[in-house]
Amino acid sequence: MNELKNEIQGGELFGAIKDSIQDARNVVQQLAHSFQDNVRSLRMDGDDSAFKELTQNIGDLDSLLKYIKELGDGVNCLDGMGLPPDPITAQGFGINLFREMHTAIEVKDWIMLSDLIEYELAPLLGKEDEWLGSLDEKLKT
Repeated sequence: MNELKNEIQGGELFGAIKDSIQDARNVVQQLAHSFQDNVRSLRMDGDDSAFKELTQNIGDLDSLLKYIKELGDGVNCLDGMGLPPDPITAQGFGINLFREMHTAIEVKDWIMLSDLIEYELAPLLGKEDEWLGSLDEKLKT
């Protein structure tokens, strides 16, 4: 009975993970684009609308990170599938980047913030998209 229950739950988990990956990839791609728009706005004028958009994007990024954590937990329940850890959480790189971004916001160094977004966050989101793509491919096999 327990084996059947585990198989059903595993199948449901597998399906939920598989169904959510493309949506997550779309969110990652949209966030990367939105953050690039933030960079242009911050470097040109830094008006209130730029900060509202940046705040929204940071909130969306937080939601994405929560999803990535749940996805990682789900993949671990499926025996990991032999995938490396996602780039954002690997070796604490993401958390260190977010701390630097927070510092730039606190001291109102918009150039530093723009550079962090353009040269570190955008490539990191690209790697995250690739990781999600590799996970998607692995689930198809």
